[in-house]
Amino acid sequence: MSERLEDELLALLGPADFVRLVEAFGGERRYVPKRDDDTEIAQHLGPAAARKLASAFGGDTIAIPLARGYRAAHYRAAALNNRQIAKRLGISLNGVEKIFRRTAQRAAQRTAKPKPSRPPASQRGLFDPGSC
Repeated sequence: MSERLEDELLALLGPADFVRLVEAFGGERRYVPKRDDDTEIAQHLGPAAARKLASAFGGDTIAIPLARGYRAAHYRAAALNNRQIAKRLGISLNGVEKIFRRTAQRAAQRTAKPKPSRPPASQRGLFDPGSC
């Protein structure tokens, strides 16, 4: 659920406003007012992004994700080192390294070629034409 909401918020707000949202409110449950007038969310995101959020989630309470993996990648793209990233995320240096290791493993799994399925050796001739 959280990953789906993370993707939805990212698509709705765009990268810059999404990062501002999760930096300010990540890990919290927040009520999103139907109107964006002078709310704490509007103060952090600006009126345009607050309107987008209100149009999609107005009247609902949402669990704003921490989005540590996304934020770590965002900060690395902004040329921050792992120590700076750890400080921004509020985690240890080992935690940052673990995030990037997991991200690399997931990327490798997505690009890996699936192994062709073969029947066990004892069944190989079972369905071959002319084997009966």
